[in-house]
Amino acid sequence: MNRLSILIMTVLLLFWMHSRGQNFRGQVTWECTLKRKSLDEAEILMRAKIAPGWHMYALGNNPKSPIIMDFKFQADRSYQLLGNVSQPVPLNKFEKLLGLPVTYFENEVEFGQKIKLKGQNGTIRGTIQFMQCSDEICIPPQEFGFALKIFK
Repeated sequence: MNRLSILIMTVLLLFWMHSRGQNFRGQVTWECTLKRKSLDEAEILMRAKIAPGWHMYALGNNPKSPIIMDFKFQADRSYQLLGNVSQPVPLNKFEKLLGLPVTYFENEVEFGQKIKLKGQNGTIRGTIQFMQCSDEICIPPQEFGFALKIFK
């Protein structure tokens, strides 16, 4: 293969991975959806699929640790956040490297954020900041951005 072919294949691979929500340096993919509960309430569902041999840290770890897990939602007149992001009960272990107990998920996890719908149409924009590790390596915190359309 010549250099141009290698460059084109690399660009196509990066585009494919980005379009699927896959981070080039990681093993977590995200899928975000909006589930209607009623005419004026819904829930943002944020599902992470974690590759075998990897784990992703949960919300609520010790603030003194370098572990990052955070959800940010851009303000919009069409909706209002109700409460905080929810998560299932995470796994626990003592992280020798950090000298702290940590909480984490393996395989798949779904987070939820309840919202009140206030407008006819709008867009929910947000970012998920997360950190993932295997038994051999930790990847610095990454961000995944999403946008969900609201239609009444």
